Amino acid sequence: MEQFSKIFNINREQAELDFVDISPGEDLPLYLDPYALTTREDTWSKDAHELVLTFFYEVIQSVRHGNKKRGVQLLSHLGEPEETHLGVSKNGNKGRGIGSIQAEEVYETLKDSKAAQSGLLEDLSDLALFIPGIGRDKISDITTNVIRKSLIDYTQAQCLLYSVPTRKVSSGFYWCSDNRAWKQDFLDLPIYEHQKIILVPKYTVRYQVGVDHSNFRQKFVLEFLQEEHLRADDSLVTALKNHDGSLKKKVVYKKTVDSHYPKDKDFLSDFSSAHPEIVDKYKNQLKEKVSKIPDINGQYFIEADLAKQLKEELSKIPTGNKSSNTYHNFCLSVISFIFFPNLIYPKKEKEINEGRKRIDITYTNGKDNGFFYRISLDKHIKANTIYVECKNYTDDIKNPELDQLIGRFDANMGRLGILMFRKSDNEQILIKRCKDVAKQSHGIILPIDDNFINNCLQLIQDNKREEIDRKVNELYQTVIN
Repeated sequence: MEQFSKIFNINREQAELDFVDISPGEDLPLYLDPYALTTREDTWSKDAHELVLTFFYEVIQSVRHGNKKRGVQLLSHLGEPEETHLGVSKNGNKGRGIGSIQAEEVYETLKDSKAAQSGLLEDLSDLALFIPGIGRDKISDITTNVIRKSLIDYTQAQCLLYSVPTRKVSSGFYWCSDNRAWKQDFLDLPIYEHQKIILVPKYTVRYQVGVDHSNFRQKFVLEFLQEEHLRADDSLVTALKNHDGSLKKKVVYKKTVDSHYPKDKDFLSDFSSAHPEIVDKYKNQLKEKVSKIPDINGQYFIEADLAKQLKEELSKIPTGNKSSNTYHNFCLSVISFIFFPNLIYPKKEKEINEGRKRIDITYTNGKDNGFFYRISLDKHIKANTIYVECKNYTDDIKNPELDQLIGRFDANMGRLGILMFRKSDNEQILIKRCKDVAKQSHGIILPIDDNFINNCLQLIQDNKREEIDRKVNELYQTVIN
């Protein structure tokens, strides 16, 4: 089955795309993880997480106040979202979500759970830890339905970016946090073989939803209890002897502890209420996981091969107006590849023909690590949004090109821009112009030419991706000093 990128002639590898490159008609064994939304500070993630929080709050309030009608109504729009083509179904593309039939059953389960009444449930992802019958597939489906409007907005931006045709169709129900109710509209979406498609940012998906009750039990709960029983020196302790019968050491086996305690989620609720620090430790460990490009479709992806391919592609793009679209598309791909997961959610701002066709691109600063995280902390720069200008010029870059970027800077969104260009016959003059921008407190412009891109791609080929951050920081220091 062909992937979305091939069907709509995007023709880019998964590592060059910000979204999961699904194959319509097939489900990928990936799950949208609500916990991924909590690990980011970008606007899209925070807005999506706010949707999850408000929906979850309304459900829990209905349970605590015994408002069954409200609770069941809230839970009745959580069917399997087929448009994303994620997850694994037992019966083709059907049956995983929470539909109207299951809604009452889920409400009763929540009502009877200790976690819902005790206040232990703080977020949607906590359902996977403490509520029976709620696993990674349902968590993913619930999240997708709740943030459907955010995902549709994201899909529309990606379609505009890659000139993918869309048409107005029923959006399906999505959660509206303003009036705390479900809503649906007619919105633009891509269609393939009469099926709607909703794209999902690749950083939000996992092969396993982050919060997992079995992992929590095995790695945190049981290991904590092992230490507790060993300290108490009780009946779960096994004394190991030397050959002469003398005591060698005392141990508590995990399998012994496992068999001693109940295996249901109510036990996890009781334990977590008594030891909230263990839950915090578990969630903090989840936050420390590094975002990685998913190995989509089971393909064995080798970064070095793609880096080499991109270097060759760049060398074949002529300078000049005729090849400006080709260069712009290349810049979009190479930035997404080199700077993921820091630069995410690319959007085409506008397209203007003023003698030279220009495509303006913005990236959201994912603030995952390194330079892009550090620059976001600068209160004068902020850099929540990164502005990109792509210039496939034969001439040198001059002040008007810098002014274009400065004109797009915003006090709230940020004052960091990337100027992509081919080469400069007088690099020192260009650097001086960028220095002037910084000195006059207009913002920061990072001039990135073919040589810089090729050096970054070579680092990836040499398995030294971590050194890219050093190169970006050196360029930044050159511009501000």
